[in-house]
Amino acid sequence: MRRFQGFAAGLLVGAALMTAWPTLAATVKTYVATAANYPVYVNGAPYVDGERPILNVDGSTYIPLRAVGELLGAQVEWSESPRQVDIRRDVDETGNNAFRNVVVSGSAGSYTIRGEARVFEATMQYAVSDGHRYLFEKTVQVNEGAPAWSAFELKVDVPASQLPVNGTLMLELFEYSAKDGAKVNIWAVPLEGFS
Repeated sequence: MRRFQGFAAGLLVGAALMTAWPTLAATVKTYVATAANYPVYVNGAPYVDGERPILNVDGSTYIPLRAVGELLGAQVEWSESPRQVDIRRDVDETGNNAFRNVVVSGSAGSYTIRGEARVFEATMQYAVSDGHRYLFEKTVQVNEGAPAWSAFELKVDVPASQLPVNGTLMLELFEYSAKDGAKVNIWAVPLEGFS
């Protein structure tokens, strides 16, 4: 009888472990990371680091957080308590009544402009000039109109034939006055200098 009790106890413990193991194994997830074979640019500068490579996991690109933060001019700090990463970037809020925090990236005629707009009826305009003449002007709708600030992103492509040989390619952000149709709240942003 004692032998049977030992066998039964062992059988129960074994069964419990066998049913618990698949449940435990299901909670463990594995990832396969491969070195990315394509470049990543941060504000127009290529990310290159032999010790901390760019990785690709299931189609998503992973770059070391501290490296990207530093390239963007941010402070990256590890806080032991409460065990979290803090990223801070002191942004100089420059602008006027209608536009602020405008940042330009890109070169050679292809630019991305991000910022915030507070414009009447959520409508803003922009124009690109070579310093002597306007190359084009466009109207853009943002998500919210004044008094709210609304984030915007512009993609500007200037053909190589229209780039200045010697001068600065400029972007003007503005809105037309509802009162008299004049340009108001003009904010000039250099896109790129050529020489």
